Formats: sequence, C-alpha cells, structure tokens
Amino acid sequence: MTRRAWTQLVIVAALWGAVYPLIEIALRDFSPTVIVFGRVALAALMLTPIAVRRDAFRPLWRHPRMIIETVLVQSTIPLLLLTFGQRYVTAGLAGILIGAQPLFVALLAIRYAPDQRPDGWKGTLGILIGFVGLVLLFGNDLAGRTALIGGLLVLGAAVCYAAGALMIFRRHSDAQPLGVATSAMLVTTTAVAVPAIVTLPTHAPTLGATTALAVLGLACTGATLVVFYNLIATAGPARAALAFYLSPAFAVALSAAFLQQRPTMGPLIGLVAVVIGSVLAADTNVR
Repeated sequence: MTRRAWTQLVIVAALWGAVYPLIEIALRDFSPTVIVFGRVALAALMLTPIAVRRDAFRPLWRHPRMIIETVLVQSTIPLLLLTFGQRYVTAGLAGILIGAQPLFVALLAIRYAPDQRPDGWKGTLGILIGFVGLVLLFGNDLAGRTALIGGLLVLGAAVCYAAGALMIFRRHSDAQPLGVATSAMLVTTTAVAVPAIVTLPTHAPTLGATTALAVLGLACTGATLVVFYNLIATAGPARAALAFYLSPAFAVALSAAFLQQRPTMGPLIGLVAVVIGSVLAADTNVR
C-alpha cells in the first residue's frame, strides 16, 4: 500500500477505536437512545448528499423491505446493544468484544455463506483462539452481574454486526457500499427518533458530553465511513479490513489515555487472543 493508504488505514482504525471512550463520556449526560440517534443523524447529514451525488441508493431501494431488514440487523440493533452495554462495561473491554466480530462472521458463514467459511485448520484454530480470549474476558473482567449483562449486550452487538455483514454480502453485493452505509444511518435515525425524544435529558448536558456526541457522529461515524470507502477503492477491501483488527487496540489505548482505564493483564491477553483468532478465522477474506 502507499503511504497515503497506510495513513488512511491508521486514521480509520483510530477513529473506530475512539468510538467506545466517546460513548462512555456521552453516557454521563445522555441516554443510550439519544446517543444512537445523535450519532446516526449527524452521520446521515454528512453521508446523504454524497450518496445522492453518486447515485448510491437506486439499486438498493428497488427492494425496500430487504434493505430495511438488513440495516436493522447490521446497524440499528447493534448500535443500541453496544450503547446500552457500555453502561456496565469499560470502553476498552467494549472495543475488544466488538473486535470479535470476525469470529462470528466465520461461524455464521459455515451455515449461511459456505464460500466465505474459515479456511481449513487455520480458520478452526482462529475461532478457538478467539473464543479463549472471550472466555478470559468473561471469566476475569466481566464476572459481576451487571458487568456480565453489559458484556453480553456488547457481544450481542458483535453477533449482529457479523450477521449484518453476511446479509449485505448475500443480498446487496452489487450495491455501492456507501449506499448501504447511508441507508443504515437513515433507517436507524427513523427507528430511534421517538425513543430518543422520550428520553431527552431533563437538564442541560455538559460541554464534554455534547462534544463527545458530536465527534462520535461527525468524525467517528460519518467522516470515517467516507475515508473507509475511499480506502477500499484505493487499497482494496482485504487491506482496508485491517482497520477492523487495529481498532480494538486503539480502543484500549485511548481509554487508558483519556479515561484513566489502565488495562490489566486479563484484557490485554484477551485482546491479543481475539485479534489473532479473528485474523486466522477471516483468512478466506484476507487472502
């Protein structure tokens, strides 16, 4: 890859890793539904003009029910699960758990996308290593009742992201990725609008929480998707996917830097196991 492509890759991974500490800051003053609404609405405002200019919606919305079902699974539900889950788990742990998404893609692919299933013994070993990492996390750092609930919610988000990725692959492989991403933002905005209005804060939110929500929507969601799809076009989808494997490390590092969440040995071992397992399990896609 070129130096510019590597720079874009690191930026995307860092911004995705920043999502989790920003959510934790925003939760100090906003409900989970308000955070999801603000995040996707701001991203939709940024992405919609670009998608319209590139005519990215036309093939998708010929079958509205199909794209709505897909983005509900791939965007709306996991965003809610993640944000609710982060009320009970730290930002770094949330980033590691979401980083397990490729493991679930590999497992679901065995049944629903055989041509994308793990590649032989490497894929099987990757799934085993990744799940050992998850067991370590749940055994050591998510042992309490509330932490366990939060961990399961975030892990449920990872499963939804994986299922949504396979739905996109099977149903919308001929569509522009920008159209899918923008549709996800628009549908999710519509779906959570009423719950967000009902749960608006009764007091004026702090500047820190408001800024975190704005950065979450504009930079970490809208702008990141634009850079990511540009990276796909210039470096290819396999290399662009490296951002998924780098983002959990950024989540842990940024949480330590800005939230003083010093990781213990358990999460660090779990992080390494999940990343290595994910890379091996996704060997078919990476190759």
